[in-house]
Amino acid sequence: MAIRDLVVVKLGGSVITDKKRPFTLKYDVIRRLGSEISEAAGGSPVIIVHGGGSYAHPVAKKYSVAEGYKGVSHLRGFIETSIVVRKLSLEVVSCLVEGGLRAISIPAAAIFITRSRKITSCNLEPIFSALRVGVIPVTSGDVVFDRDLGFTVLSGDAIAAYLASRLRAKKLIYAVDVDGVYVRDVASGEVKVVGEFSRGMRIEPIGGGGEDVTGGIVNKLEEGFVAAESGVDVILVNGLVEGRVGAAISGRSVPGTRLRP
Repeated sequence: MAIRDLVVVKLGGSVITDKKRPFTLKYDVIRRLGSEISEAAGGSPVIIVHGGGSYAHPVAKKYSVAEGYKGVSHLRGFIETSIVVRKLSLEVVSCLVEGGLRAISIPAAAIFITRSRKITSCNLEPIFSALRVGVIPVTSGDVVFDRDLGFTVLSGDAIAAYLASRLRAKKLIYAVDVDGVYVRDVASGEVKVVGEFSRGMRIEPIGGGGEDVTGGIVNKLEEGFVAAESGVDVILVNGLVEGRVGAAISGRSVPGTRLRP
């Protein structure tokens, strides 16, 4: 199953929200990204996935939603996380549309099912239908039903990698709040962005912050390598710097880190 020239864009929670301030959206950034993606994509197919940021992560962590159903008390966390994710998704899509992007929200909980936190099934028809009529589907990290756990948290990083791999995307772009993956130079000891990152290389964490129940940069790279190993071109770029996401979509040279399997 493939969509020709498909680009999957994952907008990190730290790009679209202030992770240090609960329920704080970066409206101007999202509007700018809407304009940027619209201009760069033209008529080419794009799927957008966004993270939960300062909306979903604090609530999911408070109630340990990722652990699944342990009793009736856990249902409160499941429901509350679902509500904040819906609110965030609608706000994100509204801002993208204000930026000039034709986009529609497709809740991940409605199309994904997991087993022990791993995706086992996905109804892709809503995504195909959106693309057929020229609308960009937007989904996000979410609480989803799990066949073993009852429910769990499914990260936007995992969703983006799954869609990119299954649909044989041309490119998967992770928009993050730093310039790429940082490593320490063995000779000089300097910490710097590396142009290419392979398994086994040691990461130097930098930037970010706030609550994250889905693994942060380590999970992002693990999921990214799944896509890269299936033949997808995977790159991490700074979504807070104007023009970089658009350049990555267009195939122009852009500062960032490419994953090499």
